Amino acid sequence: LSESNVGANVSWATFIFEKTRLVFGTHNESWTNHTLFESVQTASGWSTPTLLPFSGQFNDRGVRFYPALDALLFSSDRPVVGGSIPGDFNLWIAMHDGQEWLAPEALKALNTDADDMHGSVSESGTIYFASDREGGMGQFDLYRAKLGMDGYEVEALSGEVNSDYSEFDVYVDGLERYIIFSRADDPMGMGGDDLFISFNDGDDWSAPQHLGPEVNTANLEYGAEVSRDGRLLYYTSHGDEKADILSVLFTSLQIEWPQ
Repeated sequence: LSESNVGANVSWATFIFEKTRLVFGTHNESWTNHTLFESVQTASGWSTPTLLPFSGQFNDRGVRFYPALDALLFSSDRPVVGGSIPGDFNLWIAMHDGQEWLAPEALKALNTDADDMHGSVSESGTIYFASDREGGMGQFDLYRAKLGMDGYEVEALSGEVNSDYSEFDVYVDGLERYIIFSRADDPMGMGGDDLFISFNDGDDWSAPQHLGPEVNTANLEYGAEVSRDGRLLYYTSHGDEKADILSVLFTSLQIEWPQ
């Protein structure tokens, strides 16, 4: 993906429906006007990206596939209840009926008066997301919402993931074996926002590992997603002039995997 495809910077990309559709976000140079586009795979290649029918009026970003529902999970400042004035960021779900995208619905059980955003969903339907709600350790922290008998049970991730820094974007492996997340201004990083990986260690999450210079730079890195075969890591690198979706061989990164 590049700026020339849609005339804007591109951030976050997710493959859906067995990689037959690619959905991604765009924004302008001032990090506003976030919109969602999709490209469909055809016999002659990928189609010209088109604006999703529900996007374009409000700031929609951080899109990822929701496998259990064949839907999209994304963040938006669109009003939760009527009106036309943007509010704080909340998590939304957009379903596809096999023919077209339906109007998005807010995830009211997870959303608060704070910013709740940049989520990712495991194969079981557990939602991981970032929030600056009260009670956190930093500006943003990571949370998990697991569906139980009485609805979603929301809790901050335990272990060493959340910190005094800002963890504001998360991708979860389909089986919840690991998460890849962005952390801002950590001295372990290379500047700006860097990508880290943490492994599921029972009830806790392991000490984060920096993904190194093969991925991270002095720019802003975020929007991670691993291909379903586990080979490629897709992510956004956002510099002073533009943002692009990049990929790297995930299996080649210097990661200390659990035994």
